[in-house]
Amino acid sequence: MSNIKLEGQLAESESGLFKKIVGCLKMSSFIVKPIIRTSTNLQDFFNTIHTSDEDVLLTNRYIIEPHFPLDSIPVDTIFLEDYLKGEPTDVAADKLLNKLGEKNYKRVIAIGGGSVIDNAKLSVYGEGLTIAELVKKGKELPKKRELIIIPTTTGTGSEVTNVAVFNFVSQKTKIGLAYDQMYADQVYLIGQLATTMPYKVFATSSIDALVHSIESYISPKATSFSKSFSLSAMTAFLRGYRKMIFEQTIGKTPQGKDLQAFLEASTQAGIAFGNAGCGPVHALAYPIGAEFHIAHGQSNYLVFSGTFKKYQELGADLTELETILANELSVQPNQVWKRLESIIDLILPNQRLRQIGMDEKMCHEFAKSVIANQQRLMVNSPIKLSEDDVASIYITLL
Repeated sequence: MSNIKLEGQLAESESGLFKKIVGCLKMSSFIVKPIIRTSTNLQDFFNTIHTSDEDVLLTNRYIIEPHFPLDSIPVDTIFLEDYLKGEPTDVAADKLLNKLGEKNYKRVIAIGGGSVIDNAKLSVYGEGLTIAELVKKGKELPKKRELIIIPTTTGTGSEVTNVAVFNFVSQKTKIGLAYDQMYADQVYLIGQLATTMPYKVFATSSIDALVHSIESYISPKATSFSKSFSLSAMTAFLRGYRKMIFEQTIGKTPQGKDLQAFLEASTQAGIAFGNAGCGPVHALAYPIGAEFHIAHGQSNYLVFSGTFKKYQELGADLTELETILANELSVQPNQVWKRLESIIDLILPNQRLRQIGMDEKMCHEFAKSVIANQQRLMVNSPIKLSEDDVASIYITLL
């Protein structure tokens, strides 16, 4: 962002000081792009948006079937599992873009988790494009379709960001696209649709969102506004986890008000990282997810503790965050990371990287890939990490 510039005459004796002050002042911004609404159930949602034959729904059968008859869906429907198994790839994205281009749709409705949402974001440009073309030209191309998103997991946060992440198969890494055209126009939170979420999906997606809230809080791009959303989400997740531990309900997806709290916290974390960005934890997780096809939240958790230990080793100032977490977790600041890891480990037991198939050679290959392909995320580190630092993080986690 450009520096603030002030016009006018200054006394010569004051000009040096003034220049130093101006140089420290930076413009900052905070954006909440989509309109966020809640709805009781899917039928109420369809009634509210006044569907037409110019609408298309992208979703999964297993998400809709427990709540709504498939043959009663009032719009054309594309089921993601017919094109994709697992997390988004560039190959599947092109097949979906081709399918969505068969009719002149004006509005896309996405109901699902991160895979559904990220693919739906590409569709806003209309027909006749490939994901490779969008990587090159997505910033300049016009938005041609309205996008409505209904998230059904407690983690993606993608519903309120302009980011879509895909595994580029030939490159063996994940790459994020981030263009303003890919912001949703409306977001609906319908807790009913998340009630059938399997526990492991809840665990991995909510851990992903917790990492969103923590990484966005310490990002150099964070503002007082983004931090307020980071903090609200962080607090909600930790209190929700501790309640599950206390009530001995680990292994069961939360329901009712508890589930709604996780769902809303995920969206808050999305708003936070949509403005401040995620950082090296996500960057290091991407090659792991691409190579081993591990859920994104789980791959984040695999590298979370090692990344923060490296921050401490290099002297990053985490005092503000550690004080907040210490108060929330009722421990001393120097005990925060051990306590946090013990809580998350109860929700989803962690693994060493060797257990998923990594070796030291792969650690160096992944580090090279991170530096080459993930600068969008690495610039949000609280302290600069080199390729050797990244390799060291992986190696300590073997």
